[in-house]
Amino acid sequence: MARNKFTVDGTTYIDLSTTGIESAADIPAGKIGYLRTGERVTGTGEIGMANPLSGKILVATGDSICYGASYAGGYAGIIGAENSMTVQNLGENNRCIADFDNKTGIYASIADMRSDADYILLEGGTNDTGDVQLGTITSGYADTLNTSTFAGAFETMLKNAINKFHGKKIGYIFIPKGNPDFDSRTTGSYYNIAKTACEKWGVPYCDLNTLVPPIGLISTLSSTYTSDGVHPNEAGYRLFYVPKITAWMKTL
Repeated sequence: MARNKFTVDGTTYIDLSTTGIESAADIPAGKIGYLRTGERVTGTGEIGMANPLSGKILVATGDSICYGASYAGGYAGIIGAENSMTVQNLGENNRCIADFDNKTGIYASIADMRSDADYILLEGGTNDTGDVQLGTITSGYADTLNTSTFAGAFETMLKNAINKFHGKKIGYIFIPKGNPDFDSRTTGSYYNIAKTACEKWGVPYCDLNTLVPPIGLISTLSSTYTSDGVHPNEAGYRLFYVPKITAWMKTL
């Protein structure tokens, strides 16, 4: 069956319905999408919105959860493959947000990110708990930041990302509960510092700490979806990380 095309207010629509649409007036609300050069229409039987992630460049940084300690490439690799994205993953096992043990923090990896990135995903913080001083969020935007504290390094990470990628899609990912010092329920925790910093700097976040179950703390989930009670395996990433992160990315 031939597919009719219509232009409405400068936007081109194509009929993917099984019955056929005869005129622009017959296009059902919510069942239309747009076509642009190099993008595709998704869905069967009706028109879906073109995927905003398709063909874009994704860079990610963080600790072992980002790196993919138990599944190579982690969530970024899966998201890239599912959405035809080019991926640069700078995640590293055991790395802190702050400078610690003679090693610079995750914030420093912003400098190594390719400058043509479209999406910038930041993650990390649980390795800082117990070892790195918490610190405090500064009041201004030109204050000296102490990268040996979690707060100072976290602000530095956000500030560096904003300065390098202004106008691009930047976001931070909170991982599911598992560490009591990186828990939405714990007052004055590293989680709270990270959330306050994101809100101060206007960086959106995907809060898996509150949106998905604590997969490492529930025995039936831990044995199925993690390798060691901490690091998600492929099934864990695909069920608890990727769908939430992908949906959130499309809103940025």
